[in-house]
Amino acid sequence: MRVARTTPGRLASTGVVLVVLALLAGVFGFVAVKERSDAAERVATRSEPLAVRTQELYRSLADADATAAAALLSGGIEKPALRDRYEQDMDSAQRTLIAASSAGATGNVAELLSRLSVEVPQYREDVARAKTETRQGHTVGPAWLRAASKQMQDVILVDAAALHEEAGKQLRRDHDRATGIPVAAMAAGALALAALVVAQVWLARRTKRVFNPGLLLACLSVAALLVWVSVGLSSARDRFTDSRDGGWRPVEALSAARFAVLRARGDEGQILVQRGTDNGKYEADLKGEFDDLSGSTGDPAPEKRLLGEAARLSAGDPATLADIDKARGAVGDWITAHTGVNTRYQNVDYAGAVAEVIGDKGGSQTAFDRADGALADAIKKDQADFEKSVKQGRDELAGLGVGVVVLAVLAAVGIVDGMRRRLGEYR
Repeated sequence: MRVARTTPGRLASTGVVLVVLALLAGVFGFVAVKERSDAAERVATRSEPLAVRTQELYRSLADADATAAAALLSGGIEKPALRDRYEQDMDSAQRTLIAASSAGATGNVAELLSRLSVEVPQYREDVARAKTETRQGHTVGPAWLRAASKQMQDVILVDAAALHEEAGKQLRRDHDRATGIPVAAMAAGALALAALVVAQVWLARRTKRVFNPGLLLACLSVAALLVWVSVGLSSARDRFTDSRDGGWRPVEALSAARFAVLRARGDEGQILVQRGTDNGKYEADLKGEFDDLSGSTGDPAPEKRLLGEAARLSAGDPATLADIDKARGAVGDWITAHTGVNTRYQNVDYAGAVAEVIGDKGGSQTAFDRADGALADAIKKDQADFEKSVKQGRDELAGLGVGVVVLAVLAAVGIVDGMRRRLGEYR
């Protein structure tokens, strides 16, 4: 106890405290960088790819359902292009399920993947049965397709949407962790720097020397650590924020619009397949999808609809806005073309109505192709922007953790050297 009250004892105790604080600043800084680097890696290699897979799964399933209805309109003997599109969609959906399941999914994601792995093959069998019955001239073909489509709309797509939502939650969690403010690291660094400054002033008064070279080195090292962690993590956070605001959020809005376009395509085909036996269900559903897309059938605030929301989130991206404008124009043309389909159908021109919906030059067909293509292009661009920003954020973090440890060790060495020199004066 007496030794601790002497000047050498106080110098030694102060040195120990300063070394501990400097090393703690390094530990907290390293942990902060490591946590954000790990979260950024999960965004790039796990959660974002899963979100993209689930998005593609929903698209494939919705498109397959729409294509199956279109195929049945031609009497069950599909045009090769329709048959190939349907098969490609179903193959893609099943490949996506296998890839997602093999990636080590857990919790709700694993449960949804398990259910979909049973539901999707069953849907494929039911559609095949509908096509077979129709080719053989049996009137139960549309009934089989109606049952399969109901299963798709009410169960499979609901599960696919829930799966995509779970993937989105996982992506947002990882993204939030990658952009979190390192409060503990900043506090530890500030405390270590403040303690070093106080120690430097105390020693200057005790020894009548303005600077202690060792402590000065330690102060500069901790200050550099603090600034580097602050600036490095802030810069990375900016890149990750860009990836969210300029990438993933627009992608989500565009995907929602594209899903609505695909559902509308399926509804329009089902209207003709069912020939009135659905009591107007599919016509009402189609109107709902058109309203959800742009409010073009009477909504007074179209900016609140899916395409309007996508445009709002893409306000700073002229290329994406141009694609959204194309999609909006195509949806407007589609609504007009569907009015013509209804007119033909009511005038007992069933073949003409079918040609408008599935014909290569049909008004509904071409409008759907334009809307779907424009949204697909916009999604592709924004996904590329997302991936680019995430890569830039990860690059900002590269080497930062090692640098923090080196600076903390350098500060500790400076403290030991500075205190050793002062203690040597008392021998």
